[in-house]
Amino acid sequence: MLNELLLSINFGVFVAIFVTLFHYKRGGAAYSFKKSFVAFVVMVSALSIAIMIATGLIKSISIPHTILAVTLLVAVINARGNIAKLSKPFSR
Repeated sequence: MLNELLLSINFGVFVAIFVTLFHYKRGGAAYSFKKSFVAFVVMVSALSIAIMIATGLIKSISIPHTILAVTLLVAVINARGNIAKLSKPFSR
């Protein structure tokens, strides 16, 4: 029962991460290969996990995993899909 709920939450969270990053509009910002590559890797990873949950390859997920996934989603939404904003505190 709890496992199915956690799987459903994780599926939704990872799809939301993918969609948020996919719909990022950079506006007038300069293109950066490194940042785009990191965004691509995160998008592929998020979508891969969602597909693995949907196909049954991932059959159990723990509560800490779910908390980590939700935290990443909140950070991505707060940055409006901008990977550069997620790494800004570390750029000094």
